[in-house]
Amino acid sequence: RIDISPLSGARVQELVAKGPEAGKFTLIDSRPGPMYAEGHIPGAVSLPFAAFKEKAAAVLPADKASLVIFYCAGET
Repeated sequence: RIDISPLSGARVQELVAKGPEAGKFTLIDSRPGPMYAEGHIPGAVSLPFAAFKEKAAAVLPADKASLVIFYCAGET
């Protein structure tokens, strides 16, 4: 079973403070590349929504049960 529940901001901050390895998560920044380059959450990996199909296999973890957190710039 895959859980797609949203995480609270406090929970995300807690995980980010631990880091991806210790927190056992992958943090994906789905904003366009230039926005990622301007600044991103520490430990985040760039996977722009527009390039998802082409780059997802290289970025997403092989373990389908692992925690993956996506963030974006909101509705565009």
